[in-house]
Amino acid sequence: MVNVSQESGAFFQTDAEIAKQKEKQLKYNYTEGDAIKLGSKALDILLSQDEQFIYVAESGFFVRKIDLSTSKSVKLFKGHKGPVTAMALTQDTLWTGSWDKTVKKWDLESGECLATLEGHTDFIKSMVLVGEYLYTGSSDCFLRKWSTKTLESVAAEKKHKRTIESLAVSVDGKYVYSASSDSTIMKWDAETMKVLHTFEGHDTSVYCVRVCEDDLWSASADKTVRRWNTTTGAVDMVLNHPDRVKSLALAGPFVVTGSSDDDIRVWDIGSGKLICTIEGHFDEVGCLEIAGTTLYSGSLDCSIRKWSLTTAAIKIYNETREAKLKRLEAEKMEEQKKSGLTEEEERELAELMLSDDDDE
Repeated sequence: MVNVSQESGAFFQTDAEIAKQKEKQLKYNYTEGDAIKLGSKALDILLSQDEQFIYVAESGFFVRKIDLSTSKSVKLFKGHKGPVTAMALTQDTLWTGSWDKTVKKWDLESGECLATLEGHTDFIKSMVLVGEYLYTGSSDCFLRKWSTKTLESVAAEKKHKRTIESLAVSVDGKYVYSASSDSTIMKWDAETMKVLHTFEGHDTSVYCVRVCEDDLWSASADKTVRRWNTTTGAVDMVLNHPDRVKSLALAGPFVVTGSSDDDIRVWDIGSGKLICTIEGHFDEVGCLEIAGTTLYSGSLDCSIRKWSLTTAAIKIYNETREAKLKRLEAEKMEEQKKSGLTEEEERELAELMLSDDDDE
């Protein structure tokens, strides 16, 4: 039985939902991680090739270009009629995909929309550039291939049963990998658009996929990140999380993950050991980008933030988290002293009250 809150103004919300809201209120900040506050939710982030700018796809129907040296917005790419969820960059062109079912091509310098590509029949969720072709994944379950020269759709295949959430490309550009909410990942021949292999093992939606040499990394709503061999399909590492994993990035010796519990986790890429947990966001961390030893994160808390991944910085993250956990434990002990009940007695009392509610 779900325990529904009796608090005034909170009817029809469970106690767990109320507790989570209060926790987020306590986390609320726009200071941690040198936060840059946005006008709407960050749905995707992408660094410029010279790493001087970061592009943010926002739920407010536009892309924001931010100068990282000043943390100021220098351009807005406006024209979509729905949230912008995916981006790809060349030296002079920005490509965007949106819930309005279109792909748009933009001039990076002027911000002018140069073309609108239509073909998908549902939200566009992901895209990746491979040579002269743009590949897009959609909620219509299609992987579509576009010529960046003619702006025509040259191929479209529907092999997934649900939304294509994320796309990645092999280093040599020969293969495209698609992750879907049908729990599978597919390896495609980029030229022929034929599925060469289907990776099965996740229990539910796969939100993010990344490739590094022979390793395929995937993040899922089943609260795990998995490492697969791209040739054999074998899984040789599973990283367990307390909540859905929405994003991941590869940073030298580390794999970094963003989760629905608002935290970022840094793992040793060789052993799978958790190195540290970075706290600072107060809503889901849905996108990550790496520049050297600097990590950029985008969140539904309407911010992007940056974090150092140096040894010294990781030490500080761990010390800060340890101090916080000790403080919370001390506060919990103090509350128990005031109530006169042990933790076990409080749990028994809560179960007793719940049982009384069931009897009524």
